[in-house]
Amino acid sequence: MAELNDYSGPYKPDLILDDLSKSFLIKLIREYEYAWLDLTGAWYRHIQAKFGTEEADKGELVAWCRMAERINPRYAKLANIQLNTVVDSLKAVQLPLDNNRADALFPAGEFDIKNPNHVIMTIRKCRTLEYMEKRAPEEIEARCHVLEQETMYRYLINPYIKIRSLKLPPRKSPDEIACQWEFKMSDEKQWEPGQWSKWLTEKWRSEGKPSW
Repeated sequence: MAELNDYSGPYKPDLILDDLSKSFLIKLIREYEYAWLDLTGAWYRHIQAKFGTEEADKGELVAWCRMAERINPRYAKLANIQLNTVVDSLKAVQLPLDNNRADALFPAGEFDIKNPNHVIMTIRKCRTLEYMEKRAPEEIEARCHVLEQETMYRYLINPYIKIRSLKLPPRKSPDEIACQWEFKMSDEKQWEPGQWSKWLTEKWRSEGKPSW
């Protein structure tokens, strides 16, 4: 059977991804990316409306850190990325649905690679920041100063990469860059893998809920 370039033909009850053409799969992945980001925004706003911004921020931090610790190493393994350098981790960050690819829904930042273990990332345009500047400026500090850095640590996978913010919002003009970060390999661990998963699992067990 020829690969499907769309699904305008008859229903195929035994459909598998191998049936789809490369171009069709790429289009689907872009829709998956949109759905992924829309989902996180939807649950955040629901928790915020029901329990307040502080609780929504806590949930956002735990959910993203836990997910990144559990899932992002799988991308590196799948792609055979050894994670020996900062640049290796940047390769891995290109693979998740909320990624740093050049053709992503939220385009990648600009990377000044000083050497394989020292990189400066500059984000010039950030849709999330633009949204907050217009509708929720009070959310900027928690998201950009706390959530972003803690999540990036887990996304980069290697706990020996040190992250330092060089420029963060709020900004005085939309012409300014959104943010700028330094990634540098360190001799010391910057975070301990498993702490968010352990905290959430223990909390669920104490409440009699099943853990994943």
